[in-house]
Amino acid sequence: CEECWDVSNAFAYECCGCERKTCLRCVSALTPGARTCLKHEHPLFFYRSHEGKCNACGQPTCGVLRCKDCNFELHINCFSLPITARHKCDEHLLSLTDHDDNSYSKSHHCDICEESRDPNSWFYHCATCDTSAHVDCVLGKYSFLKLGSVYEETGHPHPLTIVKKKYYYPDC
Repeated sequence: CEECWDVSNAFAYECCGCERKTCLRCVSALTPGARTCLKHEHPLFFYRSHEGKCNACGQPTCGVLRCKDCNFELHINCFSLPITARHKCDEHLLSLTDHDDNSYSKSHHCDICEESRDPNSWFYHCATCDTSAHVDCVLGKYSFLKLGSVYEETGHPHPLTIVKKKYYYPDC
């Protein structure tokens, strides 16, 4: 996708002239005021040159979805995070949340990678099991690639089949 730079084999819009591709997540995000995101009541609008700080991940932004009514802003990728996700670490669906009710500092860790996490950044949580995890740990690096599909990279000599990495696979 030319907007979020995610590699995906999902549906996308493609320009007939320049062949520029935009994924459906970005089309949804870039439609002015089309929808709001997690627990935000106002519509968000895309500002290509605005610099600020993303409310979801805390990272600096350049090009952001921003609320005209308050100081709320998000990266395109943070805007289009799934509200619920499944991961093998928990038998229930994990819900995207923007706050941690537990103020005890030892509870601010990821139950997948076991590293600490920022309690002010969005994360996935199961209230039933009290499981919490980083967004990237739940979704993975290439969460929008379908396993078993074939991907042809321009700088690689042969087609690649998307599989889950196993320890015994060679690097190529």
